[in-house]
Amino acid sequence: MIRYCRQCGFSLLEVLVAFAILSVSLGVLLQVFATGLRNAGVADDYSQATLYAESILAAVGRETPLSEGVHSGPVNDRFAWRSTVSPYAEGLPNPEKTRVRAYRVGVEVYWAGRGQERSVTLETLRLAPFEPAKGGFR
Repeated sequence: MIRYCRQCGFSLLEVLVAFAILSVSLGVLLQVFATGLRNAGVADDYSQATLYAESILAAVGRETPLSEGVHSGPVNDRFAWRSTVSPYAEGLPNPEKTRVRAYRVGVEVYWAGRGQERSVTLETLRLAPFEPAKGGFR
């Protein structure tokens, strides 16, 4: 006796549902990978900007003079920098006694991101010899 089964395969509806589930899950998976790649690119930009800021911060007062004010310039065609040097006296002894003056040095490296400007800011304190004001009576 041969038995015939009425349904020996998948119906068209079952195949269509399986393809729909597969396409939705692949779409979600591709979106996750795309977001991961985008975040890796942003992280790389922040790493580069931090390296540039560290380099510029190390040069202030050593390769370039430690002068009060705001200085800026381009790093390359994508990144630019801005440094701010201001006197710092909070909780420090009188510079005339110590013969040393403290300066707050801040460096900001910025670049255009997707739809917004991004930046990295580093700050430090630098010491410089105290130079009393010239002139007056001797």
